[in-house]
Amino acid sequence: DSEHDFRPGSRQFLWLEKDLKSVDRKRTPWVVVTSHRPLYASQDAEDDYIVGRNMIKALEELFHTYKVNIHLSGHYHSYESTCTVVGGECVKPGTATVYVVVGTSGHALEEQAYRPYPWSKYQNCVTFGYERITANTTHMHVEYVTAPGGKVLDDFTIPVWE
Repeated sequence: DSEHDFRPGSRQFLWLEKDLKSVDRKRTPWVVVTSHRPLYASQDAEDDYIVGRNMIKALEELFHTYKVNIHLSGHYHSYESTCTVVGGECVKPGTATVYVVVGTSGHALEEQAYRPYPWSKYQNCVTFGYERITANTTHMHVEYVTAPGGKVLDDFTIPVWE
């Protein structure tokens, strides 16, 4: 829950760390973490940007240690996907987490512009849509699909961690 204490040492952080540590990657090749607020989002909202930076500081190393494949969030009434990113830098797929904001059910409420960050791969705050994810033992396929209409506007594949 990104609205409560998530800093290292907090009850929530310790719970998440214990849960991530318990995953048997031979049985569960994919780890998806969700929260209300995003770690990485490029919309121009200074207060939210500060919260995201604090979440990165608190959680990114944990996600990297336990090989979280994808982080899904909302908060913004928009859609945004990143490259595979760690420390604000795009890295080789399968070596870090991909971050996706899926909040377009309220896109009509969104007015902020986007900041130009190199890790931001795709942005959309003008259409309703949803995330469609399919996976097998080696790849996760992610699509942002418009609703209504069913048009795929963002499409990428994540390999399992190396």
